[in-house]
Amino acid sequence: MKKIIENSYSTIFKGMLKAVNPIKKRIIKTECKVHQYINHQAIIILKNDGYDYAYREMSLNIDKINEGVVWADQDFKSSNHFYNPQRSKGLYGCSNALKECSYYYARALTKFKKGDKDKAYFYLGAACHLIQDVTVPQHVNVKLLDSHRKYEQWIIKTYRNHDSFNAYDGGLYFKSIKEFIEFNANSSMRTYNKFKNELNEELRYYKITSVILKLAQRTTAGLMLKFLNDVRKLKNLSEE
Repeated sequence: MKKIIENSYSTIFKGMLKAVNPIKKRIIKTECKVHQYINHQAIIILKNDGYDYAYREMSLNIDKINEGVVWADQDFKSSNHFYNPQRSKGLYGCSNALKECSYYYARALTKFKKGDKDKAYFYLGAACHLIQDVTVPQHVNVKLLDSHRKYEQWIIKTYRNHDSFNAYDGGLYFKSIKEFIEFNANSSMRTYNKFKNELNEELRYYKITSVILKLAQRTTAGLMLKFLNDVRKLKNLSEE
């Protein structure tokens, strides 16, 4: 019965999202500039961490990666970009960031194996989008209207104004998609709880962003390197 109710809610919720979809599409391009900036910084991190091959490979394919980053937010796929690590769930009636990221990443490897390199990097970009989203507290607290829009707009306006938002090295390199999602989600929640009582909204946003934006860059670098390592394993298997 509970599952039936959840599925019914999901249908109604997605219908409401479709009604405002044209408005959403107009703002996606602006919002995804932050995701593209994170990808750019991730590539710098790979270079400074000594992963020269990864730096060159990601630089050559950054356009396709960024296409995937933008696509991941279209048609309200963002309703599936939430993940609470304590409950292992996203928004009620929707999928969640862990499931979606795992799916996109698997698609990236499959496309690469089939020789479609452009699509492989496209889906890698979509996977990057998901691990970046779960660094945002509202995506982890799973509160769609808890100052979510206001905070994201603040980041869009200020992300290039503070060098303290930039990471240049120290990538975070994990072995599994679940580790990336869980680490970012838990780190985001801790950061939010640390600064949530700061009364000055501007200062609160700044302190939170100083942590989570660099976290997004460092884990994106990690995911990019993981992809190349996994691709190398696929190549070795095919040559055996």
